[in-house]
Amino acid sequence: MARLMTPRPPTVAERMLAVRGLVCDVDGVLTDGKLNYFGSDEMKSFSVLDGFGITLAKQAGWKVAMLTARGGPAVERRAKELDIELVSGERNKGVAFAAICERWALPTANVAYIGDDWLDLPALVQAGLAATVPNAAAAVRQRAHWLATLNGGDGAVREMIEAVLRVQGRLDELVQRYLTGGGS
Repeated sequence: MARLMTPRPPTVAERMLAVRGLVCDVDGVLTDGKLNYFGSDEMKSFSVLDGFGITLAKQAGWKVAMLTARGGPAVERRAKELDIELVSGERNKGVAFAAICERWALPTANVAYIGDDWLDLPALVQAGLAATVPNAAAAVRQRAHWLATLNGGDGAVREMIEAVLRVQGRLDELVQRYLTGGGS
């Protein structure tokens, strides 16, 4: 009797090789997740490490977007500074993630998602590479393919981007551009 072979799931390295786009949660990933209120104003801190990592991803030809349930002026400003797409005020992140992939004309298998909490789960389970941070909710850590060593807001997105670019064989090329003065 012939035995049916079920296909094995892709390895993390295979998933990384396929990445052509990245969607990032904001609070708890690009920020430390703390909300600081000053009267009616809200302050968020973003890591320049993550910003430069996003620049590297774009230089490698990736599409990059922020996807957040909260939004606000600080998030809008950061997305504009990085010249990336922002989908803000969206609580159904699975639907929003699929829509972003469709706009980019990329299958979800070619898009990484990094998130840290339950709202991110519908996007994480669709993503070709699901990434998270060490201080993420347990349910997110359990479903992630890749776990950063750095917390959200401390360069975790940059760490993930460099890990993927290293596997793709692109990191040294990008470093070389900066060594020769042609990186920016």
